[in-house]
Amino acid sequence: MRYRFLALLYIFTALCFAQEVTEKEYNSTSVKVNTYIDGTLITPYSDNNVPLIIFIMDAGAINRDGNDRMSKNDTFKLVSIALAKRGIASYRFDKRLFRIDDLGIHENEISLDHFIEDVKSIVQYFVKNNKYSKIILAGHGQGSLVGIKAVEKQVAGFISIAGNAQSIDQIIIQQLEKQAPGLDKKALAAFNDLKEKGRAIDYDPALESIFGYKLQPFMKSWIKYNPSEEIKSLDIPILIIQGTKDIQVETSEAKKLKEAVPNASYTIIENMNHIFREIKGGRLENHKSYNEYWLDIMPEIIDTITDFTLQ
Repeated sequence: MRYRFLALLYIFTALCFAQEVTEKEYNSTSVKVNTYIDGTLITPYSDNNVPLIIFIMDAGAINRDGNDRMSKNDTFKLVSIALAKRGIASYRFDKRLFRIDDLGIHENEISLDHFIEDVKSIVQYFVKNNKYSKIILAGHGQGSLVGIKAVEKQVAGFISIAGNAQSIDQIIIQQLEKQAPGLDKKALAAFNDLKEKGRAIDYDPALESIFGYKLQPFMKSWIKYNPSEEIKSLDIPILIIQGTKDIQVETSEAKKLKEAVPNASYTIIENMNHIFREIKGGRLENHKSYNEYWLDIMPEIIDTITDFTLQ
C-alpha cells in the first residue's frame, strides 16, 4: 500500500511539474511607458538577453491585441505568444487614442506625428532597460509608416507587414476610383484643398468619414508622408511581408516598397489575409475571420519574422 501511495505521489508530482513547465513558456507583464502608452510585454523564459520586437498597430482604434470595437481576432496577442515560444520578446501597446478621454485630449488634436513620437519613447524606454540583444520595429498597415519614421540609431531592424508604399491620399483616391467612380475626383479636389489651404470645406457629404472636421488635422499630418520615399532613409535590415488574400492592402504596395529598397527581404505569403489567417475562399470567409479569434495564425508569418529577427 505504501509503495502504491508513493507511486501515485510521484505521478502527481510529475504531472504538476509538466504543467508548470508548460505554463512557464513565456511571461506576460503590463508595462506603462508614460502617460500616453500602456502595453503588454511578453518575454520567453531565458537566462540570455533576447531580441525584442515592438509591434505598431494599423489605422483606427486597434488595441494592443489587434482588435477594435467591432471585431475580436487577437492577432497580435497570438503572434506575440508564438514568438515568445521561439525565444523572441515583444511589446504591443494601445495607441494614445485610447487615453484621450482620461487625459482630456480632443480627437482633432492628435496627429500621426504623435504616434511616431510614442514609438520613439517606447524604443528609448527599452534601450534604458538594457535587457535585450536588439530592438526591432514591426508596423502593421498604417503602423508600417509610423515605424519607418520612428526608427532611430538604437533600432536594429524594421518589419513592414501589409504596409502601403504610396501616400494615403493616393491610396484612397485609387480605391474610390474602383468602388465609387466620380467620388475619386471629388476626393482629389478635397485633398488638394487640405494640402494647399489647410482645410477642406466644400467636399461631398459621402466623404465625411475621410474629411470630417475632427479627422482633417490627422489626415493632413498623414498625407504628407510617402512611405516608399521615407523607407529609403533606413540603413538597417528590412523585411517586407504581404499576404495574397489581403483585402485592405494590395500586394502591389509591397512590391513598390521592395522596389524602393531592393536589398530588403521580401516575403509574399500565399492565401494570407490582413490579420494573418489562411483564406481559401472568397470575401465572405475573409470578412468573417476578423471575428474568429480561434483561427490559427499562419505559421509562415511566424517563421518569416523569426528567421529575420534571429539572423
